[in-house]
Amino acid sequence: MKKRILIKFILPVVAILLTSIYFSCSSPNEPVSLTPGRRDYTWTVDTLSGPWDPIFRLWGSSPTDVWAITSGGDIRNSIYHFDGTRWTTGKYIIHYGLFSIYGFSQNNVYIGAQNRIYRFDGVSWKETAVLTKDGHDYDIVFDNMWGESLWGPPTALFAFGAYPDDKGLANNSVIALFNFRDNKWSMLNTNGLKGIVEQLFRNKSDYKIYLQVIKYSQTFDTTFIYEYNQGNYTKLYSTIWDKYWATISIINNEVYFVLNDQIARRSNDQFQTILTLSGTNFYHHIWGRNSKDIFLEMTDGLAHYNGNDVKYLFQFNRLKGQIWGAALFEKEVFFLANEPQTSLSLIYHGKLK
Repeated sequence: MKKRILIKFILPVVAILLTSIYFSCSSPNEPVSLTPGRRDYTWTVDTLSGPWDPIFRLWGSSPTDVWAITSGGDIRNSIYHFDGTRWTTGKYIIHYGLFSIYGFSQNNVYIGAQNRIYRFDGVSWKETAVLTKDGHDYDIVFDNMWGESLWGPPTALFAFGAYPDDKGLANNSVIALFNFRDNKWSMLNTNGLKGIVEQLFRNKSDYKIYLQVIKYSQTFDTTFIYEYNQGNYTKLYSTIWDKYWATISIINNEVYFVLNDQIARRSNDQFQTILTLSGTNFYHHIWGRNSKDIFLEMTDGLAHYNGNDVKYLFQFNRLKGQIWGAALFEKEVFFLANEPQTSLSLIYHGKLK
């Protein structure tokens, strides 16, 4: 098949200082002497897919090994790979909708599909598990994945999402765990949860697991933040979808909480605010290398917090866009964006000068 033509152009770095922002102390458990994250990126943009197959997930082991996947459109173009020079597609085909991707190295990458888990060994993608819930073959969507390798080799891989309730809404929560030591998948008890498990991370400092759950309804949608401990789920926060909403992110092995217009950490069973973004175009996703190098999704572009202030790194050419994911490396960053006006999927690729 013909390779998709990539459209590249250079975006200027926009240095617009945001107003009405309050800054708090640095993140706990990190050295005060952290160097503020750099902002002198040169940006290019690649157009990966058209309106019928928007890309929603991104993961990479290095700037020369980045994967992007889609759950819709032509299955021949559902897996994209970047080798440091160009994006290609059409080489790998999986005959199920692809919803999530996570890896530990170039030769150990996983995709979560409908009821299925696939693994890339450096050569090809192979089905490695077909998972069910309560002995029934539900239409489980593994909407996201995350894995642990805090002390070297991989120890655990979590695949999570939901299957439809009796109204057809994805509200029956699912969390699957692969234990590398036992080479075995198991389903965690999700009693007490209602909604699609969208994010799940373990906090290195207290070794607690935190998760974000989105509950859909016919009137409004709600986001919940939970703490998981020995089979029990404790609700920490909830909010109805509005201009701002709630999610979590993992930065330098520590969990960061987005609580409407605030970014916080968890310490001594209390939220500690790091940054407040009221009066700005902040949306809800964040990514980062450390507490002084955090990227902020805005409704009109991408901004950056360096521990002192917030400035835009780039703004969208059109009025509005949404950033779905990121892959961060020492001197290069990749951001996956969707352009609602055209339904195009764009990769913003930044290189430090």
